[in-house]
Amino acid sequence: MGSTSGLRSIGFSLCRMKLRIIAVTAICIFAGALCAQSTPPPAEGQQQPRSEMRKALVWKRFEYVCERNTKVIVYLRDELAKVRYADKQYLMKQTVSADGNRYSDGKVLWWGKGNGGFLQEDTPDGSGEMIVKDCKLVEQSSTQPSGPGVVTGTVTYRERMALPPTAEILVQLADVTVADTPATVIAQEKITAGGKQVPVPFELKFDPLKIDERRTYSVSAKVTVNGELRMISDTSYPVVTRGNPSRVEMVLRMVEAKK
Repeated sequence: MGSTSGLRSIGFSLCRMKLRIIAVTAICIFAGALCAQSTPPPAEGQQQPRSEMRKALVWKRFEYVCERNTKVIVYLRDELAKVRYADKQYLMKQTVSADGNRYSDGKVLWWGKGNGGFLQEDTPDGSGEMIVKDCKLVEQSSTQPSGPGVVTGTVTYRERMALPPTAEILVQLADVTVADTPATVIAQEKITAGGKQVPVPFELKFDPLKIDERRTYSVSAKVTVNGELRMISDTSYPVVTRGNPSRVEMVLRMVEAKK
């Protein structure tokens, strides 16, 4: 009898254990079903997003025109700023300021005040050398530039001589970033002298979307008479990007006539 009672006790214990396992399994299945219903499945062809995946960084772009018609491009996101001026770029963090938005990388600071700002060396006493000042915000559309870009200036030469009426002046704006390769022309203007004399003004309108702030652009000019080259610009006139102006005064040199 004792052995029979022991076996029954063991059997009851095993039954209770199985019931507990079944109950726990049912609860897990039920909870899993609820989680699956609360999270919609990914669309066909898409992968389930990972919880650790970060959202794409979105920077807001602001363009400033400063003294000497130079440019400063500022990108802002949260408490960070990327500032481009001339051929340099600075990554800065926002710092405490009672007036305006102040960003610094410890060596250089950008201080935006209203629709203006300036770039300055960052020193403890605030007496750092001014890098560029009198910056004014350029109003821009969120999707497209407000209008075409323009490079203006004049073409002249030092020789005391008149331009023949049939003389043609060709002025070009080109991407000259890569040396010793053909330049990519962005815009050009042909001017027939027709009695005009130097300095001859020009105006080159271009699509700002074709301009990359990281590249170098330059204007050049040449004068032909009846298809024969008479004058050419042999000096680089950089414009638009890297802190360069959008107006230049070009001086051409004479080309020796072919014999």
